[in-house]
Amino acid sequence: MNPVVVYSTKGGNTEKVALEISQELNCEAIKISGASDFSVISLKEFDVVFIGTWVRGGEPSPDMISFLKQLSFEDGNRHFALFMTWAGGGKSDVLAFKRVKQFLDVKNQRLLDDCFKCLGKTFGMARRGHPDAQDLANARKWARTLVSAPEKSR
Repeated sequence: MNPVVVYSTKGGNTEKVALEISQELNCEAIKISGASDFSVISLKEFDVVFIGTWVRGGEPSPDMISFLKQLSFEDGNRHFALFMTWAGGGKSDVLAFKRVKQFLDVKNQRLLDDCFKCLGKTFGMARRGHPDAQDLANARKWARTLVSAPEKSR
């Protein structure tokens, strides 16, 4: 398997998780932002794409949405795995998963059912200390498991 991590971050929470996954899998981590030229990001050589986003109100980050909208796949299918940081409110994680899945379904790509989520530090004192060491260890384990058997996560 040849994985890559593509992520957007706002307060650094998602970036912490992305870099842990990248380090665990010894692969590249690509940070995207509104200033990114998405056309220069090619996924052609990767067969597992970990996409990371922060979630607010059930929506993935605007940068991740822009990235997913511009993706094209003339060269076949790959496995996509979603990880997200969120404040833990309601079902916003479920809604964000559905949104990402919709963008990939339109492009005939499949998002693995097994996603990773952890709390992220939010404004003020809420969720202070997250993602913590246990969150990051769990992210590493999740990524390692997916790369070893992505078919089982469908």
